[in-house]
Amino acid sequence: MRVQDIIPISIRKSLLKIHQSTVWPKALKAYKECIAANQMPSEELIKKLVYGWGNQGFSAQIDYIKTCIDKTMKSEGLIFECGSGLSTILLGIIAQKQGRKMVSFEHIDFWAARIQKELDKNQMTANTIYTRGLKDYGAFAWYDIDGFQCEPIGLCICDAPPGNTKGGRRGFLYLFREYLKTGAIILVDDTIREDEQLMIQEWEKELPMSIEFSGVFDPHAILRIY
Repeated sequence: MRVQDIIPISIRKSLLKIHQSTVWPKALKAYKECIAANQMPSEELIKKLVYGWGNQGFSAQIDYIKTCIDKTMKSEGLIFECGSGLSTILLGIIAQKQGRKMVSFEHIDFWAARIQKELDKNQMTANTIYTRGLKDYGAFAWYDIDGFQCEPIGLCICDAPPGNTKGGRRGFLYLFREYLKTGAIILVDDTIREDEQLMIQEWEKELPMSIEFSGVFDPHAILRIY
């Protein structure tokens, strides 16, 4: 019998959280040092960040996080994020160094509060989180953007709303297409799913774009508007 089989699940979970809480600040510090030096973090460091963040069931994984960091470092303009999570923190650090803004839309109050707490703790002022409910726009449901003033978007991290939302993630393009400047990049996660594949095919008919699929363990797409 393995040792882990003897220890109750509740205790194992508690020990895991304790260990993650020690890994996270060290990994984040190392990540900040990489960004300050304009260096791409190693895959090993990204693994520690994902583990330390402690939301592996939902956090974007290694392949996608690497792409998000790389495209953020190489892009310009507003960073627009559909949903919030580990990427909000990691890309917000790049945004702050580059003097850019990052906005994230989130519909779950307690999750937005957790992200904001981490932003405040790290004195990150480039980020703004909009906690908005999902609104029915007819053909799709998406975040309520009433009163939101958008700047030209250079990079979009398209990870939400949840896949079971009416229309999936389609709403972003139809609500913000006029803000997507030439050269803007849209990163779409979960392209292993048929709905994301169909969405990309639909978007391609709406705007001229190049499409690149990437990621072995976490398939995703890189769309570039031209």
